[in-house]
Amino acid sequence: MIKMFNGAIGKFFGDIKRIFTGRNLIWQGIAIAVTYFLVTSGFDGWVTVAVRESGLREIIRAAGAGGVGFWVPFILPIAFVAVGLAWRNKQAVKAGLLVAQAEITGGLLALFYKALTGRPGPSGRGVEMLLEGAELSEVFRFGFLRGGVFWGWPSSHITIAVSAAVVLMVFYKHVALIKYLALAYIVYMALSVSLTFHWFSDGVAGLIFGSIVGLAVVKSSRSVLER
Repeated sequence: MIKMFNGAIGKFFGDIKRIFTGRNLIWQGIAIAVTYFLVTSGFDGWVTVAVRESGLREIIRAAGAGGVGFWVPFILPIAFVAVGLAWRNKQAVKAGLLVAQAEITGGLLALFYKALTGRPGPSGRGVEMLLEGAELSEVFRFGFLRGGVFWGWPSSHITIAVSAAVVLMVFYKHVALIKYLALAYIVYMALSVSLTFHWFSDGVAGLIFGSIVGLAVVKSSRSVLER
């Protein structure tokens, strides 16, 4: 078990480097291109206004801070590690460590881009501006920390959730229940976050970034955590 914990720490920096090389870098470019299309086409603003006017926002906003999007990332890896240690299940401990690493890595990746893009979220006043014709959805404050890192592009909630879920879906690919629960978690988080306190394109980018991180973390685990 000690070797497993040491292996998890040792592979962390290697995975960070892997995320910014090869196909993973290309996929980040795709996320940027898709965001550009969604923003310039006006689709981002249209989705936000449509959801607010339909009343759906109040129904699905539970994924915000203090909800599923806040607590599950903390509980999930702890639960897997605790169960694994209690039942001496090495696989469960390994899964918990990978989920924790994926969540941390995904969170750092999202914060990195948020620090550079500084995009304001669709606040209440922002929606009013959209209704009045001002395209707040097109506002970015490019630079370093010009717009903070709490809001912005991509969604940290979705990036972290997808990172963890992808790890579980690949790691437990033969366990249908875990795969379907992980998929349901992705769908719920993607819809609820991107239709409430984030722009739609923030959510799409979070899906792509989360998938990049989750796959990078779980694929590299075979050579490091098998010891």
